[in-house]
Amino acid sequence: MSTPPTPMERSVTAAIRAGYAWSVRHERREAWREVARMTGVIMRHLGPGKGPTTPAELVPLLRRPLGTWLPTADEALAELVVLDEDDQLTDDTFGVGCDYTAEVLAGQKDPGERWLPSWRTHRAEQVEHDVFKRLVAGTDDDYTAGRRFLVENPAGHAKTIVKRRVNLGLPPLAEFKDIPNDRQWRGQWWPCPVCSWPMSVASSLVRCRFTPHRAVYTLLEGDGRNLRLQPAQGSRQTVKARTVEGAACVEESVWRYIVVPGVVEVRLRDRIAALPDVDAVLYPGQDTYDIGVRRPGAKEWAFTLDVKDYSSARALAGKLAVRRITARHLVIPDYRGDQLGELRQRLPDLDISTETQIHRRISRALGGTR
Repeated sequence: MSTPPTPMERSVTAAIRAGYAWSVRHERREAWREVARMTGVIMRHLGPGKGPTTPAELVPLLRRPLGTWLPTADEALAELVVLDEDDQLTDDTFGVGCDYTAEVLAGQKDPGERWLPSWRTHRAEQVEHDVFKRLVAGTDDDYTAGRRFLVENPAGHAKTIVKRRVNLGLPPLAEFKDIPNDRQWRGQWWPCPVCSWPMSVASSLVRCRFTPHRAVYTLLEGDGRNLRLQPAQGSRQTVKARTVEGAACVEESVWRYIVVPGVVEVRLRDRIAALPDVDAVLYPGQDTYDIGVRRPGAKEWAFTLDVKDYSSARALAGKLAVRRITARHLVIPDYRGDQLGELRQRLPDLDISTETQIHRRISRALGGTR
């Protein structure tokens, strides 16, 4: 059961929803009413005379750090800017912004659900429930196979994806749609080398909107349809272009709440499974926790892992203070390693490690030296 959203969660979600609506105001007539509605949500949180009172006052604030007009003790959240100089959502809204996504109109019909991307209206657990409800009635193996399938196949040629799913004996899970216009150029698209979802294309910049994946490229045009990507400094290897015709991908909410964290979960499980004399299982008991590690024949030897990927350590600590994990070990991605100190301070009773640290601990417990 999910916990009720806090006033801060509602306000952050309202700011992001207003920002998205503003970014599509020329295409969606509903956008103007959405900005007005979200202004009201923020007004209720801040109180009289302490924030924007009209959409005209709210929109300029969305181009400034939230902390300058929405009081918060979370430093990561305080630095969040919703709209960039082109009035498009910033990449950080896909990171720290998602840490705070909540329902803002609970108990009443939400007009935004008809057209807003669902990651801007629903929490992660709601998206997971909608996608995996068909798997819950099946076996644990079916559940694991279904989750892993989506993580490994978030985009591609539609017929190929269906064939892979059918071969696994899985029912239809998430809906696959055409590659969005803002993620293609001249009939081609490029998968992120980390999560395999279509990267965004803006002018000559091609990038994964989830910044920790460090996938940023410059689009170089040649003759005709000859397009290639040049990796920016610190980015991963160049990826090959795919043809848009016949291609499809999961929607944004499934990518952000299932694929992005799933990449870390699957990667860690496979690293552990490669160790000798150990069994590593994904999502045992239909996601009682993320990874179960056992040694065959050793009843008392076990590691249970729950992987959490939050941009804000404070937000993660707040969630876990309300809803405890059942696993013995909390694991964060290597790229969140700078959160270890704060998380251990805020959650002193939890065993917290990065993915590489827990891999080493398990290897040593097995008698290895890796």
